[in-house]
Amino acid sequence: MTLEDFHADLMREVVVRADATADSTESAFAAVVSDYLLDEGVISDFVPCVVRQRGFRVDGYAFIQDEATLDLYVTDYLSSERIETLTKTAMELSFKRLEGFFLKSKVPDFVNGLEVAHPAWGLAKQIQEEASTLARVRFYLFTNRQLSSTVKELPTTQKDGCEWTYRVFDLGALQRLLSTTEPEEIIVDFEEMFGEPLVCLPAGGPDANSVDSYLAVIPGDWLAKIYDRFGGRLLEQNVRTFLQVRAKVNKGIRKTILEEPGMFFAYNNGISTTAVEADLELSGGVGKLHSVRHLQIVNGGQTTASIFNVKMKERGVNLSGIRVQMKLTIVPSSRVDEIVPRISQYSNSQNKISEADFFSNHPFHVRVESISRHTWAPAVGGSHIQTHWFYERARGQYVNQQAYLSPAKKREFQLQNPRGQVITKTDLAKVINTFRRLPYIVSLGAQKNFGHFVTFVNDEWKQDGVDFNDTWFHSTIAQTIIFKVAERLIQDAEWYALGYRAQTVTYTIALLQERLANSSLAIDTERIWLRQEVGPALKETIQAVAEQVQDRIIRAAGMNGIVNVTEWCKRKGCWEDVCAHVPVQLTTRLDVELCSLEDATADKKAARRERRMFNDVDAQLEVVNRGAEYWTRLLGWGNSGIDLSPSEIQVLRIAAAIPKKIPSPQQCMKLLEVEAKAKDEGFTPN
Repeated sequence: MTLEDFHADLMREVVVRADATADSTESAFAAVVSDYLLDEGVISDFVPCVVRQRGFRVDGYAFIQDEATLDLYVTDYLSSERIETLTKTAMELSFKRLEGFFLKSKVPDFVNGLEVAHPAWGLAKQIQEEASTLARVRFYLFTNRQLSSTVKELPTTQKDGCEWTYRVFDLGALQRLLSTTEPEEIIVDFEEMFGEPLVCLPAGGPDANSVDSYLAVIPGDWLAKIYDRFGGRLLEQNVRTFLQVRAKVNKGIRKTILEEPGMFFAYNNGISTTAVEADLELSGGVGKLHSVRHLQIVNGGQTTASIFNVKMKERGVNLSGIRVQMKLTIVPSSRVDEIVPRISQYSNSQNKISEADFFSNHPFHVRVESISRHTWAPAVGGSHIQTHWFYERARGQYVNQQAYLSPAKKREFQLQNPRGQVITKTDLAKVINTFRRLPYIVSLGAQKNFGHFVTFVNDEWKQDGVDFNDTWFHSTIAQTIIFKVAERLIQDAEWYALGYRAQTVTYTIALLQERLANSSLAIDTERIWLRQEVGPALKETIQAVAEQVQDRIIRAAGMNGIVNVTEWCKRKGCWEDVCAHVPVQLTTRLDVELCSLEDATADKKAARRERRMFNDVDAQLEVVNRGAEYWTRLLGWGNSGIDLSPSEIQVLRIAAAIPKKIPSPQQCMKLLEVEAKAKDEGFTPN
C-alpha cells in the first residue's frame, strides 16, 4: 500500500468514526490512532481529555502509576486530501502547548481557575498532586501530516529531576507501524545500547530439527533499558501481560530487587526469549551476542516489567547488581507459530498456564470470525443490500481483504462490509463486559479490560464454546448497536460534560442491565438485530439514565476525595455507588422493546443445544475422516508413551475399528481431546 492509499484509508476511517460518535474529526483521529497503538502495545493507555486554550493544548493523557510516568497526547490533523508536511516549527509548537499545560498544572492558581466539572481540572489537579513523584513525562504528537526530513531526532531532556521524552507518530510512522506486511522491527543492538556484546553459551542440541539456543546472564539495568525502549511490544507473543499477573508475585520480585539484590539470580526463574535472527560470534565455546532481530520475551514479562518499574519508581536505585538468567532461542520466521507457543507453555513454571491462556490462537476468535462472515444483517432504511458485521480476528483483515480487488469489486466489498460495522477484539471486549455489568473493569482501559475478557472467554469455552453461536452473535451485535447509539446520544446531549463519555456510556448501559435483571426483564436484542436500530423508547431511557449517571459519578468522585473522575470510575466502589443512588424509570412505552428474562434464557438454551449438535457432527466427521489406521497408530503410540486412562484406551480401540464400529458423537469429542493430549506430548500425525 502506498503512502497516499494509506492516507486516504485513514481519512475514511476517521470520517466514519466521527460520524458514528458525533466527535470532531480531530477527536476521532486521536481515537483511531490511539486504538491502533494500544492494539500494538506501543502505548499503555489513552484517556480522551480535550483542552484547547491559548498557549496550551491536550487531547489525551495516561498515568502509568507503576512506571511513575505521565503520557500527554496532542493531535495535529488536517482534513486535506493531499499529504501535507509537518515542519519542525509546527511540531515544536505542538509540543510547547503540551509542555505548557503540564507546567501550568503545577501552579495552584491555574488549577483553581479551571472549571471543576471539566476533565481538564481533574487532570491538572492530579498532575499537581503527583508531579513530585513522576520520573518521566512522555509527550506524544499524532498527525496525519508527514514529518519534515529536517527533523533527525527528538532528544530527551531532564527538568526538575524528571525525564521529558518526545515522539511523533506522523503519517509515515503510522503506516510503518500499522502495516501488516512489514511491521516495525524490534532490533536490539547490544553494542550500540551498552557498549559491549552480551556474553552467552551455546545450548542447542544436535538434532537436525532443533533450533539454536543460548544461555546468558543479562544485567538488570540492560533489561530495563531494553524494556524502556520497546515496551509492551516485547511481549506480543507472551501468554500474559504484566498487567494481568497477580500482585503478590510482582511485590515479591520488587522486594528482592530492593532488599536482596544479590539473591535475585538465585530466587528468580529468569526469562525465556526468542529472536528471528542473531548476530553472534563464537570463539572457544563462548559466544558474543552483538545484536538480535525481533526479540520477544515469551516468558518472564513480569520479571522484566518489575525490574523496569523499580527503576522508574525508585529513582537512584542501582540495577547493575541484578543478574537475570536469559534463555534465547533463535526461531526462523517460518516456525514462529509452531515453536513459540510451546516455549511459552513449557518454560512457565511460576504460574500454571492452561491451553486456553494462549488467547491469540483461541478458537473463540475463529468461531466469531466465521459467524461474522456467513451471517447477513437484515437490509435497513429501504435498501435491498444486506451487510456483514465484519469481525477482525487479526489486525488489518478488513484492509487486506480489499488490497487486490478491482475498483468495482472493492466498492461491492465495502457496500457489503461497511467500515462502520467493523468490530475489533477490544471493541467486542468493551461491549460484552459492559453488558456483563462490569463498567469499572471497562473503565480500566482497553488493555486491562481485554485481559478480564480473556479470562471470561476461557472459562465459558470449557463446554466447547456452545454458548458462542449465531444467536449469541445476533445478540452481541444488537448490544454493539446499543453501545454506539448511547455514545452518540450522550455526545449530542446538552448536559454532556466533555470528556466523560466513555465512562457515562458503560455505566449507563450496565445500570440499565442491572435494573432490568432485577425486574426479570431483558432488552429484546433479536428485535434490535432484525431492525438494526434501537427503538425510540429505549433511546429516551438511555438519555434519561445517562444524565443522572454522569452527574453522580462526578459528584461521588469529589465526595470520596478523588480529584480525577476517570480514576474514580475504575473502582468497584463507583459502580456500587451508582447502583445505590441512580434511579431508573422503566416506562410502559419501553415494554415493546423488552422481553422476559425467562424467554431470553430459553432462546439461549435452544441456541446452545443447536450449537452442541453442530459440534457433535463436526467431531464425528473429523474422527471418521482420519480413518482406522490413524487411530490405530495413535493407540500404539499412546500405550508406549503417554499415560492413558482406561476410558481413553477404550474409545481409541473403537476408533481403530472404523468402519465396523462408529464412535458416538460423545466418544468422538473424547477422541479429539485424547488426540490433542497426545500432540502435546509429542505425537506427530505423519
